[in-house]
Amino acid sequence: MRTAIASGVKSRNWEGIVDDQKEQDRIRRRAYEIWEREGSPEGRAEEFWQQALASIEAEDSPGSAGGQTVNGDADVPRNQSGREAESPSGATAK
Repeated sequence: MRTAIASGVKSRNWEGIVDDQKEQDRIRRRAYEIWEREGSPEGRAEEFWQQALASIEAEDSPGSAGGQTVNGDADVPRNQSGREAESPSGATAK
C-alpha cells in the first residue's frame, strides 16, 4: 500500500516538472519573438523574458480572451501601440 502512495506522489511530481518545462519553453519562445521584433539587440535578455512572462500571464488570466484578440490573431506580431507590426516589405504580418 505504501508503494502505491509513493508512486502516486512521484507521478504528480513528474507531471509538475513536465508542466513547468512546457511553461518555460512557452516563455522562451515568446521572449525570442519579442527579441527578433525589437531588432535582436544584445544585452536585453532579461527585459524580453519579463515582457514575455507578462504577456503570457495576461493571456492566461481570467477574463482574457485566452490569448485571442478580437479578430482571433493571437500570434500576429504587434508593435508597441498594439497594431500589427509591419514586415520589412511594408505589408502587415499575418
